[in-house]
Amino acid sequence: MFLTLALSALLSQSDASTTPTVPPELSATDRTVIAAEKAAAAAEKAAEAALRIADFVAPTAAQKAEDKKKEGWIGNLGVGLTFITGNSQTLTLTGSAAADRKWKVWAIGARLSGAYGLTNPDTNATAATSTTARRASLSVRADRSFGESFAALYVQLGSEFDHMKNVESRSMGEFGAALTFFNKKEGDLEKLYLRVDLALRAGYETRFQYFPVASSVTDYGIVILAPRAAITFRWNFNKDVRLTEELEFIPFLLAPTLGRLLINNNTKLSAKLTENLALTTAVLINFDSQPPEGSGGLLRKTTDVALTVGLEASF
Repeated sequence: MFLTLALSALLSQSDASTTPTVPPELSATDRTVIAAEKAAAAAEKAAEAALRIADFVAPTAAQKAEDKKKEGWIGNLGVGLTFITGNSQTLTLTGSAAADRKWKVWAIGARLSGAYGLTNPDTNATAATSTTARRASLSVRADRSFGESFAALYVQLGSEFDHMKNVESRSMGEFGAALTFFNKKEGDLEKLYLRVDLALRAGYETRFQYFPVASSVTDYGIVILAPRAAITFRWNFNKDVRLTEELEFIPFLLAPTLGRLLINNNTKLSAKLTENLALTTAVLINFDSQPPEGSGGLLRKTTDVALTVGLEASF
């Protein structure tokens, strides 16, 4: 009997100790404030949900314009002109154009460049005007990217001529791989870009001497088979100044030009004058270890260097 009473007392004390304390009743003002805060939070969440639905169903005009810009063509047009008069007259015109378009894993690009130059060494005499530059090139390239654009396979087709070096025409096709080691961006600004191309090139070259007199060249047509290694580097100092470097090596593997080596290097510095117009300075170096030789005993130099200053418009 005594044990039963003791257990009852202990249980009653335990229940009392675990019973939660009822907080004092909130005032009418506090309840109004809490209700208003909850209503505001609910309204904010509803607005965010409505905005997400609206963006999904009908994207904003700004977003549409940005998406269209990313999916559209981008490129540039450049021109350079040098004119000297007085005791001699020299006129040199250079031009270039580039256009690119990208999709999710696909990209296509086209490049066009050329130069034409005339000179009269003595304006006081009847010396004939001579040509100092006559060359042009066109190429089209398609890339398919893999691994978040680190690696890509590409196909490139192109054609060119350089009459000052006795190259009447050169047509080529190329298949290779591209590795992009740096592609750093800050918003829409490309800060740093580095790509390496490794490929095999096949083509056909015809040769003819145009200057100083027209003449045939030994081995008029040759077949080209050559590996190609190239580096493309771009560095933006800031949003207005950019340095571009393009360097390629092409060693020939077939007779009669076995061992012939082509090296092309183009270094360009661009400074924006306006949003879409830039002042450019470029140094172009073309090296050909075995330039085609014509008659008359005139040996072609292996290296041509051109320094140009011009304007470039982007679109």
